[in-house]
Amino acid sequence: MLRILIFFVFVFTVAFGAVWLADNPGNVTIDFQSYRVDTSFAAIIAFISGLVLLTGGLVWLVGYMRRELPVIGTNSAVKRQSRGLKLLNQSLVALSAGDHKLAGRLVAQAEAILPPQPMVHLIAAETASRGGDYDSAKKRYKALEESDDGRLLGLRGLVNEARRIGHSNEALRLARIAFDENRKSPWVLKTLFALEVDAGNWSEAEAALDKVAKEGLLDKDLVTRHRGALIYAVAMEASLKGANSEAQKGFKKALSLRPEFAPAAVGLANLEVKNGNARKAEKIILDAWGVAPRPSLLTQYKSLDAHENAQDWIKRAQKLADRRPESDQSTLIVANALYEADDFAGAQAKLGETTTGKRPKEIIQLALKVAHALGDSPDALESELANAPAGDAWHCNDCGYAEPVWSILCKSCGGFDTLFWRSDDGQRRGQRADDTSTIAILAAEETAPTAISYEQ
Repeated sequence: MLRILIFFVFVFTVAFGAVWLADNPGNVTIDFQSYRVDTSFAAIIAFISGLVLLTGGLVWLVGYMRRELPVIGTNSAVKRQSRGLKLLNQSLVALSAGDHKLAGRLVAQAEAILPPQPMVHLIAAETASRGGDYDSAKKRYKALEESDDGRLLGLRGLVNEARRIGHSNEALRLARIAFDENRKSPWVLKTLFALEVDAGNWSEAEAALDKVAKEGLLDKDLVTRHRGALIYAVAMEASLKGANSEAQKGFKKALSLRPEFAPAAVGLANLEVKNGNARKAEKIILDAWGVAPRPSLLTQYKSLDAHENAQDWIKRAQKLADRRPESDQSTLIVANALYEADDFAGAQAKLGETTTGKRPKEIIQLALKVAHALGDSPDALESELANAPAGDAWHCNDCGYAEPVWSILCKSCGGFDTLFWRSDDGQRRGQRADDTSTIAILAAEETAPTAISYEQ
């Protein structure tokens, strides 16, 4: 409503002015050197208005020609860029649909139309990689690395290419460059951590883990767990080199972070035995057994007195079992010690403390041996054994692979610190694969490839 009112006021003002000038044309005389022009004021106003209209028309014409002329017109460039972007989007859709050949043709057409830009190299690299043309993909990633906007994407692609062909040192070098330039990128931090682990650079891996923790990329409990594993690896290397004091500090620190971590307890007990402190070694094993019974602890405990007789071993086995009497492992070691001492009735009584139907296979197998030794019928035990669950073992939390001993890297999928002590419930998780898609820049963490493994 206000606009209409303003419009009518404007029209009224112009009309009033025109009528007034028509009634009062006035006289204007212009002297220029020897020339004199006599005219009316209304004519001067009309001339100036016409000149303004002519100038505006010329400006519009020039602008129209600059926009609409073929080849050099700005609209032609905009339309060409629009066609290029449309082709680029179509190539991305084709790539997502798994048709890398069509994606390759479309991105080539887009590249011929568009000015150089990172997205073209990115899609072309991904297309070449999925088509198996790794040399072309590497050239594209290199072009991305040399650009300002696509440098991180280029480095990521080159890192993945280096890892694919097994050039771990080159991958680590590139990851360190990426870290120097992008210290808060989740991909950079996780990849650097994985590659440092792969190379066995435990101190560098711990430093990378600190940065991962600082950015909140991993749960605090998981960070603590991983730090304990890395400290254990450093201590193990020190022990192998004969630096016992350094190794001892490392094992103690690993145990403080992970009290249930049997490998660190075994390593520390080994050092005490070497130093002639068998009693300290025994206390370490007893304390560790009370937290989490593990077969490696039993092996170390048994070796503390290699010359003891069967009766002495029964007493020591009972001492160990008393630290965690409810554990199947505790029952098993006492029953087995009685069996080895030919006290079959005692072994049978000990095994009788376990709950039938819920016992693991290793307990039932020992019960079968005892039954055969006593001449009892094994039918019930054999029936129970057929449906008995497997005993606890180290199972990879990523791929489900089972190991009798702990390893810092899973031998099956290469996952770092993924082995957990548990029973096999038959529900294996799927193995994680490295996410090599550079387009998925915010993808989940990459798993470390299989490399050096320290076992205990």
